[in-house]
Amino acid sequence: MSRASVAGTTYVYAGPSLDAEAVHSLLPDAVVHPPIRHGDLTASPAGAGDRVVVLDGQFFQSASVRHKEICEVIARGAAVYGAASMGALRAAELGPYGMTGSGIVYRLYASGLIERDDEVALMHTEPDAGSRALTVALVSVRVALRRMVRRRVISPDDETRLLAAAEELPFTARTWRAVLHQVEGVSRTTADAIRDLVKGPAETWDIKTQDARSLLARLARKPVAPTPSLAVRVPTTVHVENWRRTADAASRTLLTAAQIYADDYPELHHRTVLQLLTGKHEDDLDRLERYGIDLAQQRGLLSAAGLARWLGAEEAAAAHDQHAIARTLVRSYRWSCGLTPLPALADAVRATPGVAQLRELITDAEQLNARLEARGYPLQRVSRAALHRHCLRRWNTTALVPALYDRGFTGLEDLDSRAVPFAAHLGLADPPRLRLLDR
Repeated sequence: MSRASVAGTTYVYAGPSLDAEAVHSLLPDAVVHPPIRHGDLTASPAGAGDRVVVLDGQFFQSASVRHKEICEVIARGAAVYGAASMGALRAAELGPYGMTGSGIVYRLYASGLIERDDEVALMHTEPDAGSRALTVALVSVRVALRRMVRRRVISPDDETRLLAAAEELPFTARTWRAVLHQVEGVSRTTADAIRDLVKGPAETWDIKTQDARSLLARLARKPVAPTPSLAVRVPTTVHVENWRRTADAASRTLLTAAQIYADDYPELHHRTVLQLLTGKHEDDLDRLERYGIDLAQQRGLLSAAGLARWLGAEEAAAAHDQHAIARTLVRSYRWSCGLTPLPALADAVRATPGVAQLRELITDAEQLNARLEARGYPLQRVSRAALHRHCLRRWNTTALVPALYDRGFTGLEDLDSRAVPFAAHLGLADPPRLRLLDR
């Protein structure tokens, strides 16, 4: 049967269950990625007409793929399939929302016959080393033993005792050898049968590999009909927005550099955020601030406690001043759900006359970091106290927190996590002053 013609791109996240060579033998045009992690789908270009196949995923080495990440890709119009391992688990959880599950492992989860996450968990090498399995998944043991009983290779009693031993072992130590070692009284015939079985290729006994191959073979012949979904719109929460910010590395770096280096970034930030809040592309700042204050009054956001939260002691004395109220709105903006400031703020920076000089400063900082790394001074050794001193000096202020709010940072933790790549440059290079808005 000829392979199906697929207009879009097929992205496959695989590792221990199926290596890249095996994936390409079934889907030659697939774009193969290592086991999926949190953030991978947020950064993925997958959209309408594309297919995303999740087989393997990480959860011990790094954070696992979030449910909302998958729902967001479905909302973009991509067909998302899951099987074998992490894909089977997520498909069982997200079937009502449009993720299509396939295979025995998926059906075991969807039916409730298995529930534990560690049914599919195992240890494997890093993706650079091929994500080779070092332990065996509990579900692979479960299905292999059941099949051996059906073929009358082992007894039901052996199955019960061996499965119980496998369940007691942590996934980090669960190997066939460890399972056999745990159980007393297993006959030599049973032990030899198991050893002979697992000496063969994984595709001959491992249900995860078999499910992975089966799904890809079906997709190669004919696309599997996607699961009818509830077409749920994925709301933009603070967490989702933070995932997007992390995924868009280029915009994140450019914006962070502007926040740190540009003397006039607070002015640009203030105007851009008010435009985002009000929906008005107004150049007159006084009018923009009045629009913002009217909006805040309509929504009951101007309580005394709310204003005090964002104003310093001296600023609070003028809390009813128009500019002070507008400053409060801007400072609190990044905590609001349903708003996506990163693209708009990064685009505002890109449109400034000083962006070329800003990019030069970014390059200088990256080159300095590379030299320091080569000499054994990694970025992780940057002192946060030193970073704060550098920022105070650069921003010509003695009040760090109000200043970082005016520059769009959400707090000290946000500053510390994003500004570290520029700390050495600030402290050692004495970078030139920069104004983005000057021509």
